[in-house]
Amino acid sequence: MEGLFFYLFATLAVIAALAMVTRRDPVTSAFWLIFCFLNVAALFATLEAHLIAVLQVLIYAGAIMVFFLFVTMFLGRTKRASSGTHTALIGFALLTAAALVALLGRVVGSSPRAFLAAPEGFGTIEGVSETLLRHYLLPFEVTGLLLTVAVIGAVLLARREAPGMRGSREEVELLERDASVGGGADA
Repeated sequence: MEGLFFYLFATLAVIAALAMVTRRDPVTSAFWLIFCFLNVAALFATLEAHLIAVLQVLIYAGAIMVFFLFVTMFLGRTKRASSGTHTALIGFALLTAAALVALLGRVVGSSPRAFLAAPEGFGTIEGVSETLLRHYLLPFEVTGLLLTVAVIGAVLLARREAPGMRGSREEVELLERDASVGGGADA
């Protein structure tokens, strides 16, 4: 029965990933990506990696996708317009898909003895927190800081480009034009 659920969630994840890639609207794509993340979390749950499943939902489907959707919607509809199809990107996508199919064929064709069993306590909350907070504390903190700075930068860039906003290019150009025509802003 577990195998049936594994194949069901794997199939749904692949369908959601294909739907995400084929959509032109970034918001629709992001919602398909959330659905894909949820199916991947269900795959982790079927493999009895419950901590990874919960982290998948909380971090990827929750926090990061909220940031993506917020920034995408904040940029406005005019910024989200597609510029057309690029043949180089299609070629790169086909090359990547072929490499992934070859890698999948190699993994499926390998012997089951090639995969080692995980050690006792691997993937538990204690094991992950011990590794993360003892050996990788600095990269963990720097990643959090980097993500925070990236979100603040994206919001500031989007705000500066939004028409009618204080500090936008439109307002700066108006002030510069008024200053050059009127000899300065003495008002």
